[in-house]
Amino acid sequence: MTAHWRSIPMPPNVARLPRNTAGRPVPINTPWYETADDGGQMAIRSSADLGEHVVCPCEPGRGTAAFGDQCPPRQRKLMEQRLCGICGRAIKKTSSLVFIGAPNAGFYIEPPVHPRCAAYALLVCPTLSAADDVELTIARSYVLRERRMNGVSFDLKIIYDLFPHRDPNARRRGPLDFYLAFPENAHRMAAKDWLTSHAPPAVARRRRESP
Repeated sequence: MTAHWRSIPMPPNVARLPRNTAGRPVPINTPWYETADDGGQMAIRSSADLGEHVVCPCEPGRGTAAFGDQCPPRQRKLMEQRLCGICGRAIKKTSSLVFIGAPNAGFYIEPPVHPRCAAYALLVCPTLSAADDVELTIARSYVLRERRMNGVSFDLKIIYDLFPHRDPNARRRGPLDFYLAFPENAHRMAAKDWLTSHAPPAVARRRRESP
């Protein structure tokens, strides 16, 4: 996972994404901040559909991409509509989807991704490519839960509660920020092992030939 990112073949759907100033494609769930915003554009709004919820009016491609963060409205849309968290395109219900995370994760805040997008991300993302303990969960379906903020602890950490997706009673229980995905009938695999059969052919060949 040490190849320079520019040498990795880019999936067509990824190639359509906005780029940062270095030319890297930016995952669709990543928020963008204007210089003047300094990340302060997120706010809480209320609607009959969601109750209180976190909003982020950022526009992909406008401003600076905040890698590692997520835009709450887009994250919720991706989760609800089974859209890839990298390229933003639909993942067919008959196809496998991939969650990327830490070992033995019980749930995921990052949306699922296409296998091809997952392989690309594992090879080019500086954080993922440098980690040895990244684990993938492969599934065909998942259950959503709502994560709502319902208070602050003595050490000023936010306290969260989980509720069933679209539970009407949850709308009165605090602001909604993200949906959490709980994969069903999932198979877990170390990312480095999974890549041996899913990396692009040219990359897989270089990996085998490297000392």
